Amino acid sequence: MSACNACSADLPPGIRWCPICHASAVSSIDGHLASPGKRLGAYFLDFGIPIFAIVMIASTAAALGSGGFFMLLLLGYIVWALMLFSKGTTPGKNLLGMRVIDERGQRASFGKMFVREWIGKFISGFILGLGYIWILLDRDRQGWHDKLVSTYVVE
Repeated sequence: MSACNACSADLPPGIRWCPICHASAVSSIDGHLASPGKRLGAYFLDFGIPIFAIVMIASTAAALGSGGFFMLLLLGYIVWALMLFSKGTTPGKNLLGMRVIDERGQRASFGKMFVREWIGKFISGFILGLGYIWILLDRDRQGWHDKLVSTYVVE
């Protein structure tokens, strides 16, 4: 048996993450698994920011006849989100200090992020949100959208 570098807990062979402190047990991967609560916060930020912008566009357009400024902000948010996808994160995760990595510890590629965020999260939420609840049950804190593309969310 080996010991966790972060908390010195005994680690069974072949394990990727310490079951006690959730630090990486693989030398090539740096970081700790993000907590489910922090991931939930990032999820709300990822959807809350654009929804707020859309509401502001609609209300401004109705009141003033123009929502151009908020439309520009929404477009800026979309560009920012796509740039962050290429860096292996999302706006919410970036604001909360998290990133998405693959099984080798490298940041997730734009393609993996796109599939994870748009296809995988749809699948995770489709059956009563069980794919998201799975994060609470999985020893590696992976939702179905993470398992689909072999990713982990780390701090």
